[in-house]
Amino acid sequence: MSIVARKSRTRDNRSALISFLTLCLLALLIGCGGGAQAVTPSPDQDARVTVQFGDHWDEASLADVGMEAGPIDQLIDLLQTQEHDYHSLIVVKDGKLVVEEYWAGQDADLSAYEFGLADPMAFDRDTPHFQASVTKSITSILVGIAIDEGFLQGVDEKMFAFFPEYADLSTGGKEKLTLAHMLTMGTGIPWDESYPYTDVRNDLNRMWHDTDPIRVVLEKPVVAAPTTRFLYNSGTTNLLGEIVRRGTGMSVVEFAEDNLFGPLGISDYEWVGFEHDPDMALASSGLYLRPRDMAKIGQLYLQEGMWNGEQIVSREWVQSSVKRWVSIPPSARGSDHASGYGYQWWLEEYDGGQIEAYSARGHGLQFIVVLPDLNMVVVFTGGAWSTSPFQAPIRYNQIIEDYILPAVKEL
Repeated sequence: MSIVARKSRTRDNRSALISFLTLCLLALLIGCGGGAQAVTPSPDQDARVTVQFGDHWDEASLADVGMEAGPIDQLIDLLQTQEHDYHSLIVVKDGKLVVEEYWAGQDADLSAYEFGLADPMAFDRDTPHFQASVTKSITSILVGIAIDEGFLQGVDEKMFAFFPEYADLSTGGKEKLTLAHMLTMGTGIPWDESYPYTDVRNDLNRMWHDTDPIRVVLEKPVVAAPTTRFLYNSGTTNLLGEIVRRGTGMSVVEFAEDNLFGPLGISDYEWVGFEHDPDMALASSGLYLRPRDMAKIGQLYLQEGMWNGEQIVSREWVQSSVKRWVSIPPSARGSDHASGYGYQWWLEEYDGGQIEAYSARGHGLQFIVVLPDLNMVVVFTGGAWSTSPFQAPIRYNQIIEDYILPAVKEL
């Protein structure tokens, strides 16, 4: 298999020097210490405290962050004694890792440009895990950074402006489509992933293997006016990744390494490309990350794009990403807690709508759930490859609702 990148480049020397000097100054101001230290937010930020991180998460007990051990102990007992498909569970509260558990199972294997399963294995903190559609939320971050850096002009740019060689397909309303429509799944372009991912009728499988994957998406007709119908579409997310590549002149992985993964200290990852163009990242679902690094993505958004004194992605982009651009009525939710959709992020509600959250979601039980009011990030990975996460024996949102939230004393 051709992998776009793994353990890619380091940050440039100037950025490293700035980061080093910043840490030295903080050490002088707050005293020496090995753990994460809270920093007073600047006047233009809200009251939420940002955290300075070293190379690793600062671990703490539940009591240290004001959480009750009882509900968490019950949860771990449940997951140790009952059948489930989870491979990891991480809880970060107030910037500190307070729960970290791993189980054995089978990860997805894309090594032959097919969706297969790897041999059973015991997962641990050093094991990169298939992200599935969690990758979409990370692609959204890269779009935001590309806009922040001036490589892209904004979400109102037309989709076809980046694909002039397909101008013959810019008809039937598709010529009106923008990056905003693509980010919010509001293009009106249909997409079918209801078949198994090894089935040629599955649109993502077809796109992945086609010699002209871009045309696979752009040749589809518009079936609804822009923004009038939510049509989940991995194809347009893959086009967003290609727009990042064309706009920046760098592969998605090179751009991510320099502008997201590098600054966050994420060094152990894989990002699968397309079969006939390995440098075109499978931006909808091809990323492998460690669960601890998934938590860094959640913490970055919890801190509104700030990491170790550096604005990785603008606060404005984070806020737009988790804004409710599409609403999901209660009657359509079922056992799902989703109330809306932003820029490739899902909006959720807990405790009868009293607690708002947002999440990156992926097939097979991959989740990054951010609960801003509780200053908390919850991460799951899993191997429920043949079922919906809302049909799993123990649902991820049930875990949050019934065990994690009751452990938070301030509720």
